[in-house]
Amino acid sequence: MEYMTNFDKLLKKLIFLVIIVTAVGLFFPLTSTSFGPWYASISKYIALSNNWSDLMLSNQDWLDKPHFPFWMAAISFKIFGINSFAYILPGFLFHLVGALYTYKLAKYLYNNETIALLACLIYLSVFHLMMSAIDVRAEAYLLGQIMPAVYYWLKYDQRFSLKYLLLGAFFTGLGLMTKGIFVIITIVSGLFCIWVYTKRLINVIHPKWILALGLSFAFALPEFVALYLQFDLHPEKIVFGHTHVSGLRWFFIDSQFGRFFGTGYIMSTAPMPFHELFFIHTFLWSFLPWSLVYPVAIYYSLRYFKRQDSSTKFATIFLLGNFWISFVMFSVTTFQVDHYTNIIFPFAAILSAKFMYDYAQSNHKIFTIQQGLALLMLALLGVIIGIVFHGLVLALLVGLEILAVLLVVKYWGQIPFVKAILLPVVAICMVHICYSIINGYLYHQYDTGYLAAQITNQHPEIAVVDYEFDSRALEFYVQNKYYRANNPADLPPLQSFYLVTQDKNWSAITANFPRAQLVGQVKGNLPEKVLPHLINARELANNLNTYNIILIQR
Repeated sequence: MEYMTNFDKLLKKLIFLVIIVTAVGLFFPLTSTSFGPWYASISKYIALSNNWSDLMLSNQDWLDKPHFPFWMAAISFKIFGINSFAYILPGFLFHLVGALYTYKLAKYLYNNETIALLACLIYLSVFHLMMSAIDVRAEAYLLGQIMPAVYYWLKYDQRFSLKYLLLGAFFTGLGLMTKGIFVIITIVSGLFCIWVYTKRLINVIHPKWILALGLSFAFALPEFVALYLQFDLHPEKIVFGHTHVSGLRWFFIDSQFGRFFGTGYIMSTAPMPFHELFFIHTFLWSFLPWSLVYPVAIYYSLRYFKRQDSSTKFATIFLLGNFWISFVMFSVTTFQVDHYTNIIFPFAAILSAKFMYDYAQSNHKIFTIQQGLALLMLALLGVIIGIVFHGLVLALLVGLEILAVLLVVKYWGQIPFVKAILLPVVAICMVHICYSIINGYLYHQYDTGYLAAQITNQHPEIAVVDYEFDSRALEFYVQNKYYRANNPADLPPLQSFYLVTQDKNWSAITANFPRAQLVGQVKGNLPEKVLPHLINARELANNLNTYNIILIQR
């Protein structure tokens, strides 16, 4: 008992460490390595215009995601100003809410503090969840909505309670306003499997659950109202090249079934061969450093299923149902993005924690594999640090790498179970720090939209025109009035404005505007043109484009 108490203290320290390491990303600028500048620009429009019903990007109506994440970021902008920190913070907090309810769900299922803490730690240290906490797509918010909803609906299934009903419906409603109606499948799939196993499938039409569904949609009413106001009331708007586009139809049909069956406005026109296997190989890197633990946990859970007591069987069915129904659903659709499966990782974390706890006193092979994986990650990271980084950043990362190695040495005498947890957590923390520095520090030096905004912001009273540039980073970071144009006819009728465009357009610009004045130049390119060449200065220089900031005076 004393040993496990000390181990619980270690788990709490590691949880705190991972939260701090992840939070480092709050203080790096948004870059074009993600969709962050896109979504931040939409939230910026809401905050500046106080138009809470319309989603606008580059002065165009935007219909691709529900409103909730943009509302949260806009509120944060109102409080902290329009900056990267304010955009990332709400999603990061929802990520932490997801961690809290992963802990609570594990505690409820197994009535074991150590398993609950370990599940929380695994959740927090999954590489792709650490990324999404600062990359901030819809999944960061969903983790803080789905996990509470799953927790309260599970308790609601056991015992009717107004508290569980209201909280379950509230968080489900938030999920609806974040991702759409398919989120309900992820939320209830575990319960559905329990109902099938216990022969209670009649619950699907039970008034108790019809009430729960109706109340969930009631909490999502703000989304329906906003979509109606922006689109259904304005059939003349052109969206996806069409008029008479219904926001409500998009929400209930096109955004979900359209993508699933490839019949909507946004679809994958050329799915990869064997795309059904996409999320299998994606899982191998996105669930690091626990990618190998979860398959083993599934194997042992099913192999010894008949020997389990009723409560453990209940938990096994519930967790596997929550994970695999959504996993299969994502796999069969032709529209696939790697972060889709993030929302089911907490269920994998809980089952993995249970397996590791059950074999804590053994010398299971997976523990040795986990230690080897962690050492391999640290070794490869050491090579990358030496090649990519220079100066003070190199010194900082070398120092952190040395600390990580010293920590490994300090705990090398522990039992395999402890080392199989400690070493991977330390390794993934180092990976995340390097990832954050590469994206938020190294790449942002070549993020042309960000760099151009630093020049135009010196005179925020002069409007900025993004000309054949199409940079969301520029749109987000400029303090100037922003316009976008792809040909001279689209230029705004202003007497003076900044034009941000590629250097190759300089001759054409001066021909049309003889008084054009070059006020600055920046060099950069898209992430895929920059990041692979950071280790080779000559190749990097060959992949950089020059962009001009031109003052146009009519």
